[in-house]
Amino acid sequence: MTVDALAHSPPVVDAQKETPHEGRGAQGKTLNQHPSTQGNRSRVMDDPFGKEPDAIYPSANFAPISPDEMTRARLTPRVIVPDLLYADVRIRNAAGGTGKTTMALFEAATVAMGRQLWGRDTGDTRRTVIITREDSREILAARLREVMRGMGLSDGDIAHVLNMVRIIDVSGERFRLSTVIDDVVEPHQANIDWLTAQLESLKPDWLIFDPLVSFGVGEGRVNDAEQGLIEAFRIFRNRLDCCVEGIHHTGKANARDKTLDQYSGRGGSALADGARMVVVMQPLEAGEWDKATGSSLMEGESGMVMALPKLSYAKKQDEVYIARNGYRFEMVRANRRTPEQAVKDAAERVHGFLEHEYRQGRRYCNRDIENMTEKIGMPRQKIREALIELKSAGRAIYHEVKGKPGSHWQPVTLAEGDGVTWGK
Repeated sequence: MTVDALAHSPPVVDAQKETPHEGRGAQGKTLNQHPSTQGNRSRVMDDPFGKEPDAIYPSANFAPISPDEMTRARLTPRVIVPDLLYADVRIRNAAGGTGKTTMALFEAATVAMGRQLWGRDTGDTRRTVIITREDSREILAARLREVMRGMGLSDGDIAHVLNMVRIIDVSGERFRLSTVIDDVVEPHQANIDWLTAQLESLKPDWLIFDPLVSFGVGEGRVNDAEQGLIEAFRIFRNRLDCCVEGIHHTGKANARDKTLDQYSGRGGSALADGARMVVVMQPLEAGEWDKATGSSLMEGESGMVMALPKLSYAKKQDEVYIARNGYRFEMVRANRRTPEQAVKDAAERVHGFLEHEYRQGRRYCNRDIENMTEKIGMPRQKIREALIELKSAGRAIYHEVKGKPGSHWQPVTLAEGDGVTWGK
């Protein structure tokens, strides 16, 4: 089956309208069952007295752990990107408009090329499949094109990425991963079986569902709905041995407060509790970025922080700071400074701005320069502190003209061996 066919032929059954026994045979068989699991999954039996719903008996292993099994056992699942991605369940939380999906496309293209991702070696080319129920295939293809342009890829590299990053659009389909059976949220077995069968030949390393809420039964049951999706993700993990990620939104209060803990996602706690990896992304204002990284955003750039509050298979990781300019993403190393160093660095930036503008014949009073937050790349309070530092160090003079316009700051350049040289 072609990739285009994947997006147009799911055996969809609406999550809210599936009957309690739909998809299951009356004689103890499961219909639409994934071939690799037939005969090795749950056995379904009807209660002869009709007092209970179908009983499901797991095909669990009750044998004691053998020495050989214990020797071969791993402490972590398959490593996809060390200290970042493992073949298990992952949740990405961020507010709407943060750039979650576009950044996921950048990450997919990066690991497809085998390049470093956020300072971590991928070691090999990786395949990503994105299942979307929000943006169309065309929109995501256009964003991926711009991302690859920003990465400066050659024609050969672009062809490789297009082969390694697949976009499956089910935004116009009634396709969900969980359903309600006898008032209990369960994985939607028929849809999961169908999708697994299509993905097997692709052998994805990273499977992303965007947005997560569109694949569940709604938010009326909060934790039950979230747990149903976690269980569905675990099925994909077990069958495909890949990282299974859901892109989710933060809660409104968490977005305002810019929280970075694992419970920053909208809704209940089941997603964070059930996942083995949780990512939280928050945008940073210019002042917040300056304080966190020790550097300033350039014109046209926006900043964000990506926290990894839950990563069950690695030690605690530092926050990742990312500067974005259009469709380009760059990791910025945090340069921790003392408050005194931060003020001196801010003073240097303001001094450089004053020098440049003074040469162009432009003069700034207190109010004018404090309004240059975007050009200078720092908030008003930081500009005020920098001006005080420059004045006290004799590197700027404020000429005050009372009663009429003309008050302005004049930069002073300390030329080596020449004493004080006034800026022109």
